[in-house]
Amino acid sequence: MNLLRPDLATLKPYTRPAGEGSPAVRLHMNECARDWPPEARRALLARLENLAFRTYPERQAELTERLRLRLGAPEGGVLLGPSSGALLDLVALAGLRPGDAVAVPDPGFSLYPLLLGRVGARMRPVRVGTGFPLEPWREALAEGVRQLWLTLPNNPTGAWVAPEDLEPLLEEAAARPDPPLVVLDEAYAEFAPRTYRRAVERFPNVLVLRTFSKALASAGWRLGYLLGDPALVGRLAALQLPYSLSASSLEALDVALDFATAFQSEVRAIVERRDRLARALEAVAAVAPSAANFLRVSPDPADRLAEAGLTARRLPGLDAARITVGTEAEARAVAGALGVALPEPSPLPKRRLLVLDVDGVLLEVGRSFMEAVARALAELRPGIAWSDGDFQAFKRLGGFNNDFRLTAGALVASDVGLMEAVRAGDGRGLAALEARMAELEPSCKAVVQRHYEATRFQEKPTVNREDLALPGWSVAVYTGRPPEEWDLAREVLGFDLPAIADGAPHLRKPQPGGLLQWADAFQADLIVFAGDTGDDARALAEAKILRPELDWRFAAIGPDRARLGGAFAEPTLRDLISLLKEL
Repeated sequence: MNLLRPDLATLKPYTRPAGEGSPAVRLHMNECARDWPPEARRALLARLENLAFRTYPERQAELTERLRLRLGAPEGGVLLGPSSGALLDLVALAGLRPGDAVAVPDPGFSLYPLLLGRVGARMRPVRVGTGFPLEPWREALAEGVRQLWLTLPNNPTGAWVAPEDLEPLLEEAAARPDPPLVVLDEAYAEFAPRTYRRAVERFPNVLVLRTFSKALASAGWRLGYLLGDPALVGRLAALQLPYSLSASSLEALDVALDFATAFQSEVRAIVERRDRLARALEAVAAVAPSAANFLRVSPDPADRLAEAGLTARRLPGLDAARITVGTEAEARAVAGALGVALPEPSPLPKRRLLVLDVDGVLLEVGRSFMEAVARALAELRPGIAWSDGDFQAFKRLGGFNNDFRLTAGALVASDVGLMEAVRAGDGRGLAALEARMAELEPSCKAVVQRHYEATRFQEKPTVNREDLALPGWSVAVYTGRPPEEWDLAREVLGFDLPAIADGAPHLRKPQPGGLLQWADAFQADLIVFAGDTGDDARALAEAKILRPELDWRFAAIGPDRARLGGAFAEPTLRDLISLLKEL
């Protein structure tokens, strides 16, 4: 009888490779070097003691929202699941039919054949070797594969590609008449120099998969998540089985996020230890460059490591093994077993990120927007009382970083007699008028933009590209301008910077979404945000609440700097740059 699909007869269940269940030191599973810190373990045990086992888990939506806010994602843009592998299984189920081809790296993650076999899809191996060349992926794309699964950093090699180098491939995929789904499997994202966090904001056919197994030392809890366009994520969420996450796993995630600082420190320690171990082993073996928490070493040293009680993952047919970067003692044991000495630890420099507002920080806009708003108000409401001081009062009030919204707010405040309150710094009453402001904003935008075409030529840069070449710093932009006006700003600047503009509600200051996305994308430890309005300061403060494990500092720029407060207060961006060079 054929009670099941005939093609499933060739599908083999997952089994551990022989010898990997021994009591030797586990350096074959890419687990985190250390388990949970004692204080986190105690906090979780206290919760579990009072957890109702008889009831269905109820906190998945709550924890998804907590995660969404930490990631600066749009509503509906995050799906939490029982491991990233289980979520990838959903992706295969939702997007593949029997016979569909999926491009996967070769060598690649051993789970992929099983997931594709479950839905009857076929693998299209993309030969990557110990690097990650992109041309073979373009060849697979040209063949019309239905999905591309890119593991970055790659497992089992650790190879990684810079986001700006990967971007042309993503653009090519998105531009195809029937775009394939692109899955960026970032299981080891936290160990890499940067992440592909921004790809899902730019390409609706891209999903990012992540796990908590590595960076949060939570492999035993089976937790992961995916990021993507809310419409796509919603379709996948509809396929997820009800109550797919246990109550205990959800509590574990909540506690792990509470103790993110401790986990963050361990991740950074592993990165430093990985690089030292790689340098040591290069004296006796070929070590592939790795951006993950493991090293690919050849010729295969597994037997020599086993003699020392250390288990590595053999890579069949490659005369190589994958070695997890364990504790300091375990790394020394690996080095000793292979006849070399592990160098002493060295301080790991902070990953520093400078995020810049545009108007009033990167560009001198003293007259351009004030005049555009004034002209728009004169056209929309002739005779309205308006001054430069009123413009600045709205900026100080907060919630009006967008000048189209500011114009709408001025109209409404004038209509209902609230302008004196705004001038006094009291915004009470405006919240009740949100609906009216939202109604007016589109028409205000059209008028302000028309007048801005005449006034924008008064703008000029405050710095040049060379000024922003800060050693040890990455630089990005988070602006309240819409994307089309950021394009105009680039024309004035004469150079480009990676930028997040006000293109969606979750990216509208004082929302911290843009700051959180940049912190993730650059894997930053220290983030300095240079702004000149209350909304800029509030965005930084909110980001600090959501990700307290990072070092957030606000740099107040311009005439209102004393009023705004912050770690730094400087008249101009050029002054701030001089100060940062001394940090």
